[in-house]
Amino acid sequence: MAALVAAALAAAPSPALAARHAPPHLALWMEPGANLPTLSTVEGVQQILDHAKEAGVDVVIPEAKNAWGYVTYPSAFAPAIGASPIPHSEAPTYPPPAQWYPAGYDMLGTIVQEAHARGMRVDVAVNGFAEGFSPSQSGPGFEHPEWQTTAYLGTRPVVAPDGSSYALAGVDVPRTDNALVLYTPESGPATPASRWGVEAAVAWGQVTEVRDRAAGDFDPGPTPIPPGGYVLSGHGAAARWLARALPVGAVVTIGPAEFRMVPSSTRSIFAFVNPADPAVYGYELAVLYEVLTRYDVDGIILDRTRYQDASEDFSALSRLRFEAFIGHAVDHWPQDIYAYAASGYWVKRVPGPLYRSWIGFRAHTIMAYVRAAAHLVHTLRPKVAVAAYVGAWYPVYFEEGVNWGSPEVWPPYPWIGREWVEAGLAPLLDYLMIGLYYPPLTVREARAQHNDPEISIQGGAQLAASVVHGATTIVGALLVPLYAGEPDRLAEAVRLSQTLTRGAMLFDLIYLREEDLWRALPGS
Repeated sequence: MAALVAAALAAAPSPALAARHAPPHLALWMEPGANLPTLSTVEGVQQILDHAKEAGVDVVIPEAKNAWGYVTYPSAFAPAIGASPIPHSEAPTYPPPAQWYPAGYDMLGTIVQEAHARGMRVDVAVNGFAEGFSPSQSGPGFEHPEWQTTAYLGTRPVVAPDGSSYALAGVDVPRTDNALVLYTPESGPATPASRWGVEAAVAWGQVTEVRDRAAGDFDPGPTPIPPGGYVLSGHGAAARWLARALPVGAVVTIGPAEFRMVPSSTRSIFAFVNPADPAVYGYELAVLYEVLTRYDVDGIILDRTRYQDASEDFSALSRLRFEAFIGHAVDHWPQDIYAYAASGYWVKRVPGPLYRSWIGFRAHTIMAYVRAAAHLVHTLRPKVAVAAYVGAWYPVYFEEGVNWGSPEVWPPYPWIGREWVEAGLAPLLDYLMIGLYYPPLTVREARAQHNDPEISIQGGAQLAASVVHGATTIVGALLVPLYAGEPDRLAEAVRLSQTLTRGAMLFDLIYLREEDLWRALPGS
């Protein structure tokens, strides 16, 4: 691997790629949700862009379509953020934009115009296959529920003495609506869930304590997790089942591994849609077409152009597409891809005979869309760059179904097969933005914290260089809140990213403002 890294670092993109569009040197992402109160006025946009220009930012990245499928401009067919019924519950909080967003305001158009007036480039981000906000059932993924991906989930039932049961949503994971989660001592001395639920402590297979933390005004506090035992924590329907079925003294059984098929929106705040569906494919390209033909953008960045995770998409349509891809029927669906088996209190995936081919199929599906998107962009606007935003954690990025590397590189991971390698999409891009979301700056720091070398900005950038191997230009992306209260460390992270890659991107504007980290940037 070391030799591969060295060779990749020495490799340069082709002259055609280099000439088409220079990568950002210092870019700033502007996520619309958190920044909407500021970006919803011309004056607010002007103030932010003046600050960014002074700080040395040369490229701003507003989102033309956000992670819930709402666009930030007046569209002929896509829902606009000004009509969104979704409130913002985290700071800065605000009611649904439909109640206050300025009528007729074009946020994207305003940013493009004002940024160009300051000599700054605008590379517009377009979220791909996330098309809905599940808590409010809003977005194109709910207007077209048939677009949603199907998740193949493993679970185990918690069985009560009366024979009733409730399926676990996970072990030592965040508790969501109507979910039942099992917390072991790995989660800490007490449960990390909010007070809005019922919790039952279990030791030696029996319930020793039950706390209804949502009843009345007084919260008795998180339930202590018994050493060698666990706590069952339920919300909503799960809480009601716990309170009824598992009183103190009840014997609890964890049943065998099971699986279920559910729509994407039932398991996440994001409703993902199927990249293999021609209707979805056409819709996403239509958004790109609309942006390109209406606005003088300098680049298009494909964000969330992926699957939600390895459990999606197991729809009937994707099965047909996969069978066509491998050239024969799947005898045992979905177990020939992988099955679920009991592991501790939870489950594990057991790869089947078609596991590697399935991973390759999903990567080919994403690669085909990126190829079509790049062709559309370069046909309509040859000087507009095409980029993708991905996570730097390549060893596990098969979960998202994207091979962002070179098709000439076969990395040494056991899940990789020929189909995955052939789906490398790096050559399709003018630059690749990789999320270096790691607190350690250097390989030495990572090792000192007993992490793998790749869990650092330096190691992550080197890994990316080895996988991309000169097929495109790499730009590092930094998660700004990791440097809260440490402006000097953010400044060093920016310098390191600009040294190891061709630039640095800061995610996100809101964190620079909240943490007062503008002063860490090179132009400040």
